[in-house]
Amino acid sequence: MAGKKVVRQIIGWLIAAAIIFILFRTVYVNWAELQNWNWQISWPLALLSILLLAAAYVTASQGWRTILYGFGHRIRFHESFRVVYLANLGRYIPGKVWQVIGMVGLAREVNIPAKISLASFALVQAYALPASFLLVLIMLGYAAPLQALAVYRDIFYIFMAVVVLIFLILFFAPKGLNWALNRILKLFRQEAVQYRPDFKNRLAIFAWYLVTWVFLGLSFHFFVAALIADSGFRVLFSAGAYIAAYNLGYISFISPGGLGVREGVMSALLAPQLGGPVAASIALIHRVWITLAEAVISLLALLTYKIKSGGRLPSK
Repeated sequence: MAGKKVVRQIIGWLIAAAIIFILFRTVYVNWAELQNWNWQISWPLALLSILLLAAAYVTASQGWRTILYGFGHRIRFHESFRVVYLANLGRYIPGKVWQVIGMVGLAREVNIPAKISLASFALVQAYALPASFLLVLIMLGYAAPLQALAVYRDIFYIFMAVVVLIFLILFFAPKGLNWALNRILKLFRQEAVQYRPDFKNRLAIFAWYLVTWVFLGLSFHFFVAALIADSGFRVLFSAGAYIAAYNLGYISFISPGGLGVREGVMSALLAPQLGGPVAASIALIHRVWITLAEAVISLLALLTYKIKSGGRLPSK
């Protein structure tokens, strides 16, 4: 089993490397064309992109904190921020297990039992993915740049619609969600949990993740606008394209942190409007941008260890 896991990790890195290589080669071969493109750096728009990205990190952290409320556990914001973004570093190892392991270990530091942190990780996916899929369906719809990908687009849309439908069923019937969580916990040999959040809590969780995706999408839109004077993208399309690319990379399971997959999808979505070389450049520059942002966020998360809690918040 260990050998198979290593092979999968190697394959994941190779696939990511192959996609990144293709994008870099596209940029290299078309370097002369790229030099003639109307590039710019609008610092006000770049700053707006940064602020929206920071807002997304804050709301995502609050989303996990709100999930814990449903289990009767209350932690402070800086503790939630630390757990979420230090555990997030596990995404850069192929397979999602390292992110889960990191969350369990870090959550234990703030007195969250392993079974609760495991269940909360599953709930993050249960709320965040349907929220993003719903936004993609609304933002992209049948946008003109997707016509060349009509078959793949429709398959992906059907998949997203099914996920959203299942989520809505469980959202309004939380007993089913409780059953599903305990099935997952059983796989990890953890004791069952009782997850009976009220409607207000469930709605708040979903709202936090909706807002998070909107902030991420808007951040990408203004990132592109900061580099290109007139990209011609409507905000709904560029925001939706980023959300779609992010999630296809995340659920691919074949590369660390969606590396390569996210850039490939993003480049394919932007290429009809910008052309392949420019789209590939945007995808690569944005990966560097996000990696630097996550490095800063991880540093801030580490610094929260310096914050004095002043006593524990009581559980319900």
